[in-house]
Amino acid sequence: MAAAEQVVLEEVDVEMTTLGTIFLHPEVMPVAAGEIHADWFSDPFARYIFGECAKLAGEGHSPTRPMVLAALPEQCGPMTRAQFFARACASGVAPESLGGLTRTLRDRWARRTLRDAAGRINDGATRFEEDPFELAAQAVSSLDTVNASKAARRVSSVGGAAVRVLENAKHPEGQRGAPTGIRTLDRKLNGYRAGQLYVIAGRPGMGKSAFMVSSLRRTAEAGYGVAIFSLEMTAEEIACRAMSDSMDSVKALTYGEILKGAIGPEHEADLADVSARLANLPLYIDDSPRLTMAEVAARARRFKQELETKGMFLSVLCIDHMGLITPSDRYRGNKVAEAGEVSGVARALAKELNCCVILLCQLSREVEKRDDKRPVMSDLRWSGEIEQDAHVVAFLYREHYYLQADAKTDAMTLQASRWKLDFLIRKNRNGETEDVPLWCSIGHSSVRDE
Repeated sequence: MAAAEQVVLEEVDVEMTTLGTIFLHPEVMPVAAGEIHADWFSDPFARYIFGECAKLAGEGHSPTRPMVLAALPEQCGPMTRAQFFARACASGVAPESLGGLTRTLRDRWARRTLRDAAGRINDGATRFEEDPFELAAQAVSSLDTVNASKAARRVSSVGGAAVRVLENAKHPEGQRGAPTGIRTLDRKLNGYRAGQLYVIAGRPGMGKSAFMVSSLRRTAEAGYGVAIFSLEMTAEEIACRAMSDSMDSVKALTYGEILKGAIGPEHEADLADVSARLANLPLYIDDSPRLTMAEVAARARRFKQELETKGMFLSVLCIDHMGLITPSDRYRGNKVAEAGEVSGVARALAKELNCCVILLCQLSREVEKRDDKRPVMSDLRWSGEIEQDAHVVAFLYREHYYLQADAKTDAMTLQASRWKLDFLIRKNRNGETEDVPLWCSIGHSSVRDE
């Protein structure tokens, strides 16, 4: 390639022109703050000052000359802050050109990110002390960041949106998500809707795994593609649960009996039939014990491609559970930020893959300290970030779990609660919040309509 054809990756002139345009026309800053990221600037002072201007815009202020100068250090490399400001202003152009500048900034940043990722791989691949799989995970994370920035703004008028709503109303079946396998929940939640994040949480023993396997098995049976990332159970354990649930009888073998191989001759034919039916389901299980969200995203894309080669679509992606996701180095140790990273990536992945993403989540021990054990939103660990990202937040609650530990519980009350599971909808962005009573058999990993 001739030198003239090569892209200059550190285009400081473009960066200075962008800042100068903002300084000369501060009214564009609220728009620029939403479309440009400070990381897109290669010059450290340009990166810093854009970040400061974005903060001012977020607080409702314009980046006036006094405010900008006050934010800059006395010396900006070889220039004083006044010289830096003057140079930027001299490069400024009409505000109509900001869109083109933004595209150039993003393009050069993306190319630098790819170059740096390739350099890290090239350098680390020859070092014994480097873990090649960690290098690969970091590279995938970098590529995901670049791909995420590619999404174009979706802008439309309210009139156009209203027309689309009326068109959609003529075909309501197209607005339903993948079936949950439970009619009551399909009515309340409209199924597992594409592009949305569902957080389903509970304390240990509340039936999270039973709900996941029973619901998603029937989602797959309805012809919808499902991918489960099981960081806790093996694929064989999930299969045992699915087999017991498929036999659909409280007299059937429990999943524990199947797992231990305690199978009598009278069950062999039924299990063979169940196994054959499960083998044909569009349900993938990845039981890798340690995954980052970048690795989950990469593997989910592969599942989606595999399903599409068979003429199907990935409708539901489930992660069991979010507390076992390996955090990136960026936030490692900060539990609130780690939770926000997982839920944020999960929400973005739901939109990118146009599927429903389900995050199973453990509730905090605060539940056990109260007389009333029914969960509330504050029981969700690091709830702020998760609650903000989720379209649906629901809790699973089994009163029987607590009654059997209470010596004062009479036998009749204990028996009456045995098959009950409450699905507590505490956030529903497109519907009502309410308590939905369900039937369950934990030993068979089965959940049904009451």
